[in-house]
Amino acid sequence: MMSEGIDQPFNINVQNAQLLVVPLEDGTFDIYKTENKFCNIFADIGIDTEPVWASSDLVGQELVDEIGYAIEMRQI
Repeated sequence: MMSEGIDQPFNINVQNAQLLVVPLEDGTFDIYKTENKFCNIFADIGIDTEPVWASSDLVGQELVDEIGYAIEMRQI
């Protein structure tokens, strides 16, 4: 289960790329590749289910899932 408390930017490595994750106050995450914003993702958390990661940006679902998983692992 995701814990609260991540409020500082941190780096993750996904698909051989280092990405900067910037948590936002609304519970979403801005993702940066180098210094350019890559996408914004969020977790759709249902009752008794694992979070489903989504983005309104044009990013493949597989990549969104990998970024979301890396964020979850950071929160454990």
